[in-house]
Amino acid sequence: MIDGMDLEQFDHHVQSLRARAARSGFEEIEDFKVTEGLTASAEEIAEAERALGVTLPKQYKAFMRRYGGGQFGFLDLLPIPTAGSAHHVDDVVSISQAEFPDGSFVAVAPVGTGDYWCFPVLDGRCSDEVWFHYHDVDEPSLEAPGFLEFAARLGIRP
Repeated sequence: MIDGMDLEQFDHHVQSLRARAARSGFEEIEDFKVTEGLTASAEEIAEAERALGVTLPKQYKAFMRRYGGGQFGFLDLLPIPTAGSAHHVDDVVSISQAEFPDGSFVAVAPVGTGDYWCFPVLDGRCSDEVWFHYHDVDEPSLEAPGFLEFAARLGIRP
């Protein structure tokens, strides 16, 4: 079961992905990483929230502290800008501000087609839900009820 997942259950799925990658030889393929590990501190996440003018979901913040942005299994996640690294052109703050200047969504992952998986924003709070936002259609669609479910379904594929 993926829906309603907590971080401990999610960690179990990550270990399973790592074991599958090792068995199949993916760990030796340069372009495939179980996790790129562009983690962010609580302070860096708080700075991103200030820059975006939102409160990010708890699951997402816990994930970014533990696993971080960048490649995560089969999914590419936008990193949180960090103080000790060069500014990423494609990070959660810069992409969200460029793609959604009205602050209606916070982009968390590119689809690769100019579309993004996002958190909808209402009254300065990001929803826990992850939505698929089409760049040329004004009708986003629900992808997952929470960030861990989203990352498991698309990144880990249990």
